[in-house]
Amino acid sequence: MSTPAMEREVSNTTNTTTAYDDKPAAHQIERGGRLPHVIEADELAQEKDDAAKALEGQDLDYTDEEVKRVKFKTDFIIVPLMHLGIGCLLVDKTALNAASTLGFQTDLGLHGSQYSWAVSIYYFGLLGATYPATLLLQRYHVGRVLATAYIIWGGLMLCTMAVKNYHGLLAIRFMLGIFESTAAPAFTATTARFYTQSEQPIRYAMWSLGNTLMPIPFLLLYFAIGHAPSHPLAAWRWIFCLLGLFTIALGSVMMFVFPDKPSTCWWYTERQRAVAVARIARSQTGIKSHLYRKYQIVEAFTDVKTWLFAFLFVFQQPAPGIASNFSGVIIKGYGYTGLKALLLQIPSWAVPSVFTPLCGYLTTHVNWFKTRKCFVMVWLGIVSLISEIVLYKKPPVPGANKAVPLAFMSLLSIDQSAYPLILSLIGQNISGTTKKQTVIAITFVLYCVANICIPQSFLAKQSPRYQDGIIFVIASQAMFITLSIVFWILATAENKRREKLDEGRVIGADEDKEIILSGLADETDKRNPRFRYSP
Repeated sequence: MSTPAMEREVSNTTNTTTAYDDKPAAHQIERGGRLPHVIEADELAQEKDDAAKALEGQDLDYTDEEVKRVKFKTDFIIVPLMHLGIGCLLVDKTALNAASTLGFQTDLGLHGSQYSWAVSIYYFGLLGATYPATLLLQRYHVGRVLATAYIIWGGLMLCTMAVKNYHGLLAIRFMLGIFESTAAPAFTATTARFYTQSEQPIRYAMWSLGNTLMPIPFLLLYFAIGHAPSHPLAAWRWIFCLLGLFTIALGSVMMFVFPDKPSTCWWYTERQRAVAVARIARSQTGIKSHLYRKYQIVEAFTDVKTWLFAFLFVFQQPAPGIASNFSGVIIKGYGYTGLKALLLQIPSWAVPSVFTPLCGYLTTHVNWFKTRKCFVMVWLGIVSLISEIVLYKKPPVPGANKAVPLAFMSLLSIDQSAYPLILSLIGQNISGTTKKQTVIAITFVLYCVANICIPQSFLAKQSPRYQDGIIFVIASQAMFITLSIVFWILATAENKRREKLDEGRVIGADEDKEIILSGLADETDKRNPRFRYSP
């Protein structure tokens, strides 16, 4: 028996797009045609994944109201968990920075470059574990893998309280890197699996906001802890106690709530699972598949986009690295106490906390910016570059002007707002589960290499000026700006080539069925002629 939805005809009298970009534009639909309403079991027989089963017998001409309910539920549950989860990564890094202003280095007897190595060793663990982590995330339930890693990670933070010397610190930091390796790859892939291309930038921005927003209340907590008596524990040890308990609690929630993919998400209804899968299938950005496709690995390594994304991350990292690891030492160099240096770091996190959602909003809801995310990245890079030059020209020396360099140090971290934009480029422009996981792995491996090298450019003998480190950051920022422009040119040219081949094509019911089936097929962006890049 037909439903009211099955009776609706799709009009071809307008040249505007439909309400959601996952459906074809009305002017592309053949006269008298309509979207496919039901894909039968025999048409899905070649698809062996449960994503196909979620569509079986379902009306796929879903309403705007159904889409809104799916998006609201997803936004309400997934985005806050990812926000808190990714925020833990930065809070962990700022904890070491904060501890160093509260007697951490003195208590452990750190000297020379040992603090820099304590920062770097974390990334050796992250480097070694990133690719195995992406394999685990593809093979097993994402939420359970994440939750297990977070609970162990929280336990390791608690163990940091008991560290007595440099070697114990190195061991703990290395293990922390291993268990934090699941977070960013899981959140990047999950966003791409639950949202269409045009919806992704603001979601990447909102959960990445944890990178810049969460350090602010924690810095205030560290300031309060700094005034606490040093008995029975030194103030810096309480920092790691607080973070450990928080991370274990978050991991426990993830164990029961964080999903694997839309087709098996338990807090969706059966109908909502079908709508969620069909939207992503039409968007062509890829449904999670447990199958490991070797040709996609080869394509990932030979695709120039992979290396552009990876090196965008490499050259974006140095500027936020100053705020995360060395801003406390630099600010103390201007004559402030350790406690005041903690408070004066807050503006460095407040600036990207404003610009991250702003950039996400612009690249999601303002048409001109939707295909010009790279231009937004260039603008962020230029502001950060100017700030780095000012910091180099006005270093922390006795009698130096404090106001100007401190103001520009706050602006320097605006580059952190580019982090979710790079993630959205990966999520929107790479298709195929194995290829996407491989690209994410390559990107975060080089991200680790960059973060191993960054602290080593900040030489202890140059503290608090760190002139060589600042020059390194300036050069990296210039490369970041250049690569952003290069990717926009390449992606725009490829889209024009594909559009030219597609001129005049109209979409009927059979064609739209093929679009959905191709979206379920776990094909790569290079092999799928329907795929369009979003630079």
